[in-house]
Amino acid sequence: MGLFRMAFKTMRGERPEINDLFNWDGRFLQAFLAFLVFALISFAIPSIDRIGAFASFFNFIATPFLTVLLGLTMPMILERRVDVAKAINDIGRVIFSRDAFMWWVVGLVFAAATAGGFIGCFIGIFVTVPWMICSSATAYRDIFGFDDPNRTNS
Repeated sequence: MGLFRMAFKTMRGERPEINDLFNWDGRFLQAFLAFLVFALISFAIPSIDRIGAFASFFNFIATPFLTVLLGLTMPMILERRVDVAKAINDIGRVIFSRDAFMWWVVGLVFAAATAGGFIGCFIGIFVTVPWMICSSATAYRDIFGFDDPNRTNS
């Protein structure tokens, strides 16, 4: 969430500082709870069917959606200061709209980038994770907007 805060500060024209990485405005518990919800769902999907074919197909469909849901839930918890249930509900309504396929493709790209970051002896995540966080922050800003103190009313 600290990287989201830094991305939002940059988008607002402010200068991010290193202490922004650890400044979550008391939202750590909500962020941790959101992470736990998505982790439990992600670990539960493969255990649905031990045969493998159905679970693999379901995992292929669900993982991109979960990636995007988590990527947009965290900034909503940070910016709007809402609880986990409201954030997931609001993001779910956006993702599972008429543009669901587009969000699935975005999630597939993010999931592939994450996998690619792990393949390179975990060093790639230092490139892929900040890229995905900045992309998620930009998507969040474009969908929900945020209060820009530098905005002029023209």
